[in-house]
Amino acid sequence: MAEPVSIRPATAADAGTIAALVEELNRQQREELGHVTAAAVLRDGFGKAPPEFRVLLAEADGATVGYALFHPSWSTEVGEPGFYLYDLFVREGCRGRGVGRALLAALARTAREEGRTFLWWSSKEWNREAQAFYRRLGAIEETVKAHALFGEALAALAAESEPRA
Repeated sequence: MAEPVSIRPATAADAGTIAALVEELNRQQREELGHVTAAAVLRDGFGKAPPEFRVLLAEADGATVGYALFHPSWSTEVGEPGFYLYDLFVREGCRGRGVGRALLAALARTAREEGRTFLWWSSKEWNREAQAFYRRLGAIEETVKAHALFGEALAALAAESEPRA
């Protein structure tokens, strides 16, 4: 990267780029591919008010080199609003050059400007490099186990609350 990184909020015109970056992250993390499309990003990130998520894009040398995807959150621990950072991704060839730090700094500034008091995120247990980076930023590590319901498991649990005839 010859030029410094710049960070900007994504727009609807970036939906295809965001979907491609998400797929790149999912491929690197050995997750299923093909679920995140430009149409889904456009629908949920730019077609609703309020949007389901927001994105900051990192650019250098005329190319998008990373992104941060986040959404509002509220903490029952501190009783205040913040942001949950769902994805932080920097393209492999651009890592170690301050892109991730620039994205998080811009997100922290956005949080402060909007009266939010925290950023919260998780990382894969095996991603030691990312965890070391987060510690260098001053992030604390919480001992939590993430849980999720998708597809049939979500439908089965939801069915338990449906009215009985």
